[in-house]
Amino acid sequence: MHAYNISMQSVERIVIRYTSTPQINDLTALSGWLCMVFGLSNGHDRNEARILESIIQKSIAGDGITSKEISETVKVPRSTVIYHLNRFLSSGLIVRGGRKYFLRSNDMASTIEEIESDMLREFNRLIHMAERFDQIMGENSYGRGKEPKTGRQRQRAVAGR
Repeated sequence: MHAYNISMQSVERIVIRYTSTPQINDLTALSGWLCMVFGLSNGHDRNEARILESIIQKSIAGDGITSKEISETVKVPRSTVIYHLNRFLSSGLIVRGGRKYFLRSNDMASTIEEIESDMLREFNRLIHMAERFDQIMGENSYGRGKEPKTGRQRQRAVAGR
């Protein structure tokens, strides 16, 4: 990790979309593809890709980049940069340390692996809650700890047989 004091912002939403991989080995094209996969781009606006590319380059070099530096590099208004930075933060791709922005990990593969870990942790939590839900529904619907009745068993119980 970086030598900076980086506070992790909670990830509010992770979107993964299927889109065909680019055939070009170009950093901007790959950055744009990542933005599309994470639901951060519709493919028409290249600002996201160029902003992400500038963060990746600085992070891999061991440094962060400020919104002002990104604005000057990409040649878009700082308000546009801030908008996209907030979306990148929300997706978990980047983190903020002071005034600088960094890729979440030392490289892109590690960043994706960390996001995968977040998703697996959240799915495990969802499964646990679904099991609690099923347990509660079973207790409320079928009586405490009893197996659900089949249609014929319900008919007999109603008829008093």
